[in-house]
Amino acid sequence: MHMVSETAVNCIIFTGIGFFSGSVMYSYIIPKMLKNIDVRKAAPDQNPGGMNAIHAAGLPIGLICIFFDIMKAFAPVYFAVTYAGLKEFALIPVVAAPVLGHAFSPFLNFRGGKAVSAVFGALLGLWPVSKIVLLLVISTVFFRFIAVAKPDSLCVSMSVLCACIASFFFEPLPSMRAAFILALAVVMVKVMKKPNEGRPSISLGHVSFKIENRRLKFHRQ
Repeated sequence: MHMVSETAVNCIIFTGIGFFSGSVMYSYIIPKMLKNIDVRKAAPDQNPGGMNAIHAAGLPIGLICIFFDIMKAFAPVYFAVTYAGLKEFALIPVVAAPVLGHAFSPFLNFRGGKAVSAVFGALLGLWPVSKIVLLLVISTVFFRFIAVAKPDSLCVSMSVLCACIASFFFEPLPSMRAAFILALAVVMVKVMKKPNEGRPSISLGHVSFKIENRRLKFHRQ
């Protein structure tokens, strides 16, 4: 009973820490402090995220923003695993917390970012117990550089969908799959709410598929 109580307390503590840490919007704060740029106003999707920080404030500042967005989610999950000894289903709310904090930051009237970097950070924090983050990395690389999906919202959506499907084949722990899918579901909700502008397409070499007038059309370049 004592061990169950200790696990529950640690779960609550690290969930709270994770949500607070995730709520700190570095991709909004850093460009605002260094260049007085509001990345939300500089981007069509009004997303205070790392990619928009790159476009609005430049590559160096944008990369710094992405680094901190990853680390703010990585740290609470990693410490929950390595120091608090949380495992299995107790990690699900801990993984979801920084992602939710970023997506619905109370510091920006609950209008946060798409939480892509936060998801990578949270899943990377699971590294001592699960390598599931590799599924998202591989899927993202595939749809960004091989079967190139545009605009960015489609790339993210396809990456998330394929990574979720792959988790049922390559992740043996049901708890890690649940944490993975829950975190990625937050990203999907945010992406679908404010998709990027542009005609959806997927290009593989000289072959491309485009959605025109709600119909999938095949093109050869």
